[in-house]
Amino acid sequence: MGERFVVAEMNTHHFMFRGAGATAEAARRALLKAWAAHRSALLALYPEREGSLPEAERMEEHFRIHYLEFEVDAGYRWPDRLV
Repeated sequence: MGERFVVAEMNTHHFMFRGAGATAEAARRALLKAWAAHRSALLALYPEREGSLPEAERMEEHFRIHYLEFEVDAGYRWPDRLV
């Protein structure tokens, strides 16, 4: 069995956020860092939206995170590994 990695995905109303890591928790942290960067950029433009844009730690109260596991150098026709 080869090296594995995990992709975390979160589909909000407007964007698909993804994070990758060696474990599901690492992928989750990367995804939530992406959300935090997105949120900060939006709040710099629209500070009045602070109450409607959850902080990263609260995102899972609003949106579900899905996890996909892959093996390096493998080929997939989702969800099945073909090679």
